[in-house]
Amino acid sequence: MGKNSLLKSTSKKKKSASKKKDEEMTVKTKKAVSKTKKAAKKAKAAPKAKAAPKAKKKPAVRAKKVSAKKAAPAKAAAEKAAAEKAAVKKFTAEKTDAEKVAEPEVSIACGPPADGDTTVDDPMEKAMKYAAAVFVLLIALIIAASAMNSNKYYIKPSDGTVEIWQGKFSPMGEELLIMLPGTQPPETIKDVYSKADVYPLISNYYVEKADTLLQVPGMPDFEGIRAYLNKAMSYATSAEVSQIAQARLNDIDLMILMYKADVAASKETVADLENAKSYLAEAAKLDIDDLKLEIVEQKVDAIDEILAELKAEAALAPAPAE
Repeated sequence: MGKNSLLKSTSKKKKSASKKKDEEMTVKTKKAVSKTKKAAKKAKAAPKAKAAPKAKKKPAVRAKKVSAKKAAPAKAAAEKAAAEKAAVKKFTAEKTDAEKVAEPEVSIACGPPADGDTTVDDPMEKAMKYAAAVFVLLIALIIAASAMNSNKYYIKPSDGTVEIWQGKFSPMGEELLIMLPGTQPPETIKDVYSKADVYPLISNYYVEKADTLLQVPGMPDFEGIRAYLNKAMSYATSAEVSQIAQARLNDIDLMILMYKADVAASKETVADLENAKSYLAEAAKLDIDDLKLEIVEQKVDAIDEILAELKAEAALAPAPAE
C-alpha cells in the first residue's frame, strides 16, 4: 500500500508540472500576439513614409495572386479541353492514315497487267474460254473422223465394170474414185476396203492396158503406153508392182530410142548415122537386162562399120574441079 501511494503522489506531481508548463506557454503566446497587434496599430497610426508606394503595391500583388489563383482552375480546364481536342484530332488523323494503308488504291491502267497479277477471272470470260476449248475439241474430232472416213474404200460391181468409191474428207459420205471396165472384183467381199486392198487392183488394171497397146499391130502408141504405166506407178503400193511398171517404162523408152536410131541409120549419111549412135547411147543408159544391152551394142557396131565405109569412100573420091 505504501508503494502505491508513492506512485500516485509522484504521478500527480508530474501532471501538475506539465500543466504549469502549458499555462506558461499559453501566457507567452498571448503576450506575443498582443505585442504584434499593438505594433500593427502603431504602424497604421504612424504617418506615411517614403516607402509608402511600395506598401501600396503589396495589395495589388496580393490581388494578382488571388486573381491568378482564381483563374488557375479555369486555365487548367481550358488547357485540359485543348489537350483533349488535340488528342481527338490526332486519333482521327491516325485512324484515317490507317484506313488509307489498309485500303490499296485502285488504278485503271490501259496497258497489259503486271506479271504478278492474280486477279480473279470474270465468269463470262471463263465461260468463253471453256466454249473455245470445246469448239477446238470438236474441230479436232471432226478432222479425225474425216481422215478416217477418207481412208475407207468401197468396191461395187456394176454391169461388167468395177466401181471403186472412196470416203470423202468429212465425217460421212463417199465419192466415185475410178471405174475399171473388164476387171473382176476381188474374191473376198467386204463392207469396207483399205488402201492396200484397192490400189493394187487399180495398178494392175493400168499395166494390163499398157500391155494391150503394145500388142496392137503396126506402130505402137508409145505415148499412150507411157501414160498408162505412169498411172500404174502412182497407184503402186508395193515395190514389186512399182518395179514391174518401171520395167515396162524402160522397155517403152528402149523401143522408142531404137526405132529412132533405125530411122536415122536407114538414111545412110554421116550426119544421120551419128544421130543414130546418139539414140543408141541413150538406150544403153537405161535400166535394162544384159540381153537387151547386147542388142544395143550390136546396133552401135553396125553403124560404126557403115560410117567407116562412108568415110573411106569419101577419101577415095576425087576432089571436085575448081
